[in-house]
Amino acid sequence: MPTQLPDDPAERHLAPDPALMAAARARGQSRWAAAGEAPAPEEKPPVKPLDRRVAVIAAVAALLVVAGITVVSLSGSDESGQTETMPTHSYIPGVITPPEDLSEEPSASVDPTLASSALGLVPSATPPPPPPPPAGDGNRPPSGVTTVTSGPGCGSYSSVGSYRDGRKGWVDHGDGKCGSTFVSVPMSGDARRDDPSAYGVWTFSAAGMCDISVHVPDGDLTAVGGNPTVYFVYDRSGVGGTPMASFAVKQVDKRGQWVSAGRFRSSGTLTVQLLTRGQDWDRNGPTYAHHAASAIKANCTP
Repeated sequence: MPTQLPDDPAERHLAPDPALMAAARARGQSRWAAAGEAPAPEEKPPVKPLDRRVAVIAAVAALLVVAGITVVSLSGSDESGQTETMPTHSYIPGVITPPEDLSEEPSASVDPTLASSALGLVPSATPPPPPPPPAGDGNRPPSGVTTVTSGPGCGSYSSVGSYRDGRKGWVDHGDGKCGSTFVSVPMSGDARRDDPSAYGVWTFSAAGMCDISVHVPDGDLTAVGGNPTVYFVYDRSGVGGTPMASFAVKQVDKRGQWVSAGRFRSSGTLTVQLLTRGQDWDRNGPTYAHHAASAIKANCTP
């Protein structure tokens, strides 16, 4: 049989006496009071969550207050009693230029019929004087200005690579006199590429700053159809290599007129070359469009 040990008084558990516990708590509170220290704070009941409708009403009221402040700020008055005027334009840097920054003087515009290339068209400091008609009529250039006219019927012009093939090839027009004669040059068929074996060349023997003017004859698309016609300028005799400058004339818009091409420096001989780049067809087939090579005038000032 297992041996039963007597109960150990230290292991006995007695139920606490409520009266004794209350007396102990009273004694503890009296000790805290005698020591001058505040007892531990009592726990407060949890806060009841805010009613949803009350929260919405509070938010709306806050927005109305902010809106009222904004209206007062925008329509407020300065110390002098004058009401501030809000700008009527919208200024976006780099996109819209504010009206107060626009110059009242008109800016110099470029003739829309002329298009300089990356090779560097040299613009005139001042517009060149209107050139006289190609046919002599008694008009004389100003003193000190050398005027040279080149072209079909005028001399100092050549059609390189010309051939005859009805309306497809090179076509001569006029009576052979200067100012009334021109040549229709076939286009290459590509607006970005030239036919290196075919071009027109004008040569001017003069030195100084030369104002170049191009005569555009009258005719239909098959005779005068440059849209545009591109020219190279060389400060020497002959073509090839890198030109000094270039310009373009939209012949279809300037038929029967003289067009100012710009001012170019000449060391003694100036050469102008007409290129053949151009589209002579559309979706319906060949149009037989041609460039017109007519008179070109150079007014040169030493």
